[in-house]
Amino acid sequence: MSYFLTVAEAGSFHRAAAALDIGQSAISRRIQKLEDTLGVSLFERRPSGARLTVAGECFALRARLIMDEVNFAVDAARSAGIAKNGHLQIGIIASLSAGPIRTLLQRFVERHPQVEICLLETDRSELMTMLSHRRIDLVCVSGEPDYDDFDKLILAKEHVFLGVASDHPLAIQTALAWSTLSGQRFIVSAREPGPEIHDYVIRQLSDLGRSVKVRRHRLGREGIMSLVGLGLGVSLVTDHWRGLSYPNVTFVPIRDEADQIPFSLVWRPENDNPALRRFISLARIEAKKNGDPS
Repeated sequence: MSYFLTVAEAGSFHRAAAALDIGQSAISRRIQKLEDTLGVSLFERRPSGARLTVAGECFALRARLIMDEVNFAVDAARSAGIAKNGHLQIGIIASLSAGPIRTLLQRFVERHPQVEICLLETDRSELMTMLSHRRIDLVCVSGEPDYDDFDKLILAKEHVFLGVASDHPLAIQTALAWSTLSGQRFIVSAREPGPEIHDYVIRQLSDLGRSVKVRRHRLGREGIMSLVGLGLGVSLVTDHWRGLSYPNVTFVPIRDEADQIPFSLVWRPENDNPALRRFISLARIEAKKNGDPS
């Protein structure tokens, strides 16, 4: 069909052959075969060139429309293949106010602005269920998830901070040790990542043989920080939570340098979404920058 359109545009088999850089006889054979298949003559062949017949004009009109659609489809497929467009659906259990996940998303958007990104925040179990059924492409979670059926990448490890009311005695400290926190009332969310913070606090203080007071509230991170600011307790955060300021809340680092919480990416290995593959490639580069070559 492309040969036919080239001859129609050039008005000559000779000029079409020169434009396509092939022999004129090859074009003539292709056009003759097409005419035999259609059962009509498409060109009036003259010494001065080739002129479309009435049937040829009708065929050329339809052929151009078809070729335009084919070219559009090819361009769309190639663009998706290099993540120029397409979709990427990401489940998160983290704040995007700061930290490695925000940095990764920002750099991906800068490189692939035409990729439509959809973010979803909910409980870990629901996100993993959605990932299993390919309803989302990727999940960003805290910790080092142990899922045999998924690919995983530790993006970064973040230091732990204690969120306290700004008028709390601990707020003036430059750093804190776990041994000084046993008498504090910790408040966490009943939703993600609250349960994980709860387990982390229990583990740290129980190892020291200290009593632990933890209260759960059915609030998101904003609500928990509001309770901290009101002096109703303290709570743990990592670096990426500190991108936002909360009324009357101060963040004090935990002294132990070994206290770092990893943040990981999880995805299905058979997912061939080109946008996902580009995202993972960029994530591996960011992970190396963050000091974790895994």
